[in-house]
Amino acid sequence: MRRLQADDTSIPPSGSGKASLLAALALAGTTLLLLRLGSGHTAASRRFAARPEFDVWTWAYAAYAAAAAAVGLATLPAFRLLGQATGRGATIRAVAAWPVVGLLILLFGPGELSAHNPLWLQYDRVTVANVVCGIFITPSFAGLLLVQTRLSALRHEILSKVVADRAGGVIVELLWLRAALQRFLVSFGVLVSAGVLAAGALRGALLADGVSADAIPAISLLTYGGFLTAMTALIFVPAYVTWQGQVLDLRDKLYPVPQNGLPSRDWYQARSDFDTLLSARSSPASVFTAAFGVLAPLAGSLVTALMSTS
Repeated sequence: MRRLQADDTSIPPSGSGKASLLAALALAGTTLLLLRLGSGHTAASRRFAARPEFDVWTWAYAAYAAAAAAVGLATLPAFRLLGQATGRGATIRAVAAWPVVGLLILLFGPGELSAHNPLWLQYDRVTVANVVCGIFITPSFAGLLLVQTRLSALRHEILSKVVADRAGGVIVELLWLRAALQRFLVSFGVLVSAGVLAAGALRGALLADGVSADAIPAISLLTYGGFLTAMTALIFVPAYVTWQGQVLDLRDKLYPVPQNGLPSRDWYQARSDFDTLLSARSSPASVFTAAFGVLAPLAGSLVTALMSTS
């Protein structure tokens, strides 16, 4: 394992942005073809594909796929750095946890939608699209787990670095880990909420095709969004609490309370400057970012439930 260095926070070259855009367009186009080709194979499929709600659903899924490709490639460099810092074993475990979570999402998802398949091979098409999008979501999900792993290892290094007067590297890494944690959280929240919106668009298309609202209740979407929100919170909150604990521990070791219990003005100022440097105090921006990332799936399910109901 290696330590994250200041150079690791450099902005990737512009070529990576072009690659993300090309991958997003390619996956969006592939998803449209996957959902639309062969839609005239049966009478029910032709009827379903002729509805405008079908177009809304397919374009919503294409947008979800495009976002997954773009975000997946954008978070891949940070995920690779964390993989190098935490080791191969931790990386494999973090990646392997995602299929397990995917199975839970399948179990707690709106299963009523898969029971109605007017489109020819609809379930198989959607399953393939979900698997492909899930691959691109892996860096965001596994990155959240690896941040927690790296923070746990860093806890044992803080004292030795402070004693050796080399705490600067720890500060740089803590700053990088905080930025990576926020990036993974927002990316994961956006992608899972986009998946919820796509599921809501499918519900709207099925309702327009004549499926009863009782057969595909809106509460299933709300339950789906609530489950994803709870799962996101369970992953993010422990990592953030651990990060904040490491920052406070480092601050207390660098600027301990004087033995006489009478800290000077310089002591207060030094600790305050340290908190400002590492953003140890929660700011409105950080609170908004965390709330957005955690609550995005639930907000998406609320929007889709209201839209499909209206």
